[in-house]
Amino acid sequence: MWLRLNRRINKYPYILLGSIHMFMLIYTIYKSKDRVKHLTLFSTYIGFAYIFEYIIVALFDGYHYKPKFLKDKYLDSYLGSICSQYFYVPVTALFITVFRLGWKSKLSFSLYFSLIEKLFIRLGIFKNNWWKTSYTFLAIFISFFLNDLWYKQLKKANPLMLFLSFFNLIQVTWMNMLYMLYAIKQVRYQLGWFDFFEKTPFKIAPAVGLLKSIVLTQLLKKSAFASKIISFIFLLTFDWVLIQKKMIKVRSYLILPLTYIIIIGSSVFYKRMVFGRIVNRTE
Repeated sequence: MWLRLNRRINKYPYILLGSIHMFMLIYTIYKSKDRVKHLTLFSTYIGFAYIFEYIIVALFDGYHYKPKFLKDKYLDSYLGSICSQYFYVPVTALFITVFRLGWKSKLSFSLYFSLIEKLFIRLGIFKNNWWKTSYTFLAIFISFFLNDLWYKQLKKANPLMLFLSFFNLIQVTWMNMLYMLYAIKQVRYQLGWFDFFEKTPFKIAPAVGLLKSIVLTQLLKKSAFASKIISFIFLLTFDWVLIQKKMIKVRSYLILPLTYIIIIGSSVFYKRMVFGRIVNRTE
């Protein structure tokens, strides 16, 4: 019989794995000869991982994590997702691409994550519902090849890939801020009587974040100062409507404009990075 970890020490396997991959990330960035493209690639992988997790976990409850970092089980599970899908796997994908590792390494790392998933299940700190470890292996294995292909297109300054990378940079920033604001109880999304279900905010908030990110990507791709003002007005109007419809609760209304400024300011930096430095270095 496998030993189930004590609730208080559930977090330590996640921390150990995080430490290993933090070292991998630092080493990979240190060795990278094209850090702008590689960091953009890293954020793009995370962005698609957000969409994947939203569909598989938030909407269809494929699996959930039990790191026991937080008391709220949904926040805790989401934090587990951040550790796994938004850090461990993206760092490994970046490592493979930077060091130009072949299919054998991709296969080995895919098996590595599958074995970790099996171990975490046995330890009681991760649970599959309808999802299977074989799906994990296949999804990760394919994603490593796609990551290499994406990097090749970034080097060619493919317009569509640049646009989607810009979108993912904005999306990752927005989603992280949403999670932080929810965790410190500043913002909560809801949906009428559906709010009876505790998981409702995790179904609505990412969808709202995705929609906002798509619009912001299109607006802020332009360099004009007016695009920033329009983006601010769009966000303010959008959230005002949600507040009026009682689909969002905020502890302080000042938190929203501050969030908009941070997102827009970050997006301006991302635009310079993606459409400026990457394109200029390619030409």
